[in-house]
Amino acid sequence: MGNRAVIVFDEYNPKSKQPAICLHWNGGRDSVEGYLKATRILMASRGVDPSYARARFVQVIGMFVGGNMSFGLSTLDKMNGQGDNGVYVIDSKTLTIKGREEWDASWGEQDEYDVNEFANEIINRINAMNEYVNKDAGEFDQLEILPTAEEFDKLPENNS
Repeated sequence: MGNRAVIVFDEYNPKSKQPAICLHWNGGRDSVEGYLKATRILMASRGVDPSYARARFVQVIGMFVGGNMSFGLSTLDKMNGQGDNGVYVIDSKTLTIKGREEWDASWGEQDEYDVNEFANEIINRINAMNEYVNKDAGEFDQLEILPTAEEFDKLPENNS
């Protein structure tokens, strides 16, 4: 069947037209936490910017799953009941899970992936793309090479 989840930002209103991300695979909490951590790393140099953070979160998922399948965007009113792992509600400012709806805890929680390893897989793909682009980029067009999840965790601003 899959390992599905639906993701929304900031509030859960099942009848709303708010944007919703549908994951067909990697919808367990460990994967979602990995996507969020990779997005926090990607967004660190920008600071709190919820609209860009939401867009980059989608980018991070795309970097991980690749191809043209496995995740999509719709509205929450069309996605109800689509997630084996329920609906994650993400805080746009902190990029953390702030709630979960339509999920039955008796199904058990997926705990297959180490969050840092999962985030690093995505960061490695982003860095490979950035290094490739940087080869031909001018002095002012250089893309940032991101730290690993472990390096990110050691930064003073992330230990408050």
